[in-house]
Amino acid sequence: MRGSVHRAAIIILDISAALIASGGLYDVLTPRLPANLLARCGENRDAQVLARALLRALGGCLVAIGIGIAVLANGPVLRGERWALVLVLSLVLPSEGLNALGMWRVKSPYYVPIGFILLTVAGIIMAGAGSQG
Repeated sequence: MRGSVHRAAIIILDISAALIASGGLYDVLTPRLPANLLARCGENRDAQVLARALLRALGGCLVAIGIGIAVLANGPVLRGERWALVLVLSLVLPSEGLNALGMWRVKSPYYVPIGFILLTVAGIIMAGAGSQG
């Protein structure tokens, strides 16, 4: 490892990965639609089933992204390979950015995925600075 900044960056990226994967697990495992989505679907059972299926699909993708970030953080990022930082960013920005947009549109707490983005970006900036010296 390169130094204390780089170690802190890896910890931040690990936390970000765990939070993203945990959010995905919530989407996969929640037993019923959240109230705001249920209200949007109304009494339309087909819409409820569709919303639940899409929520599970999104959750599965977020779990995979969280695992991927953890693997990258503890492999190539840990070794100081800067390409991995770009890959982490390319995984988190579109997935959590679109997640936040979708959550905002259905009146869910969209600030949570925005927080995950900010945490990840902080870890990437620190890892980039820590790998230079």
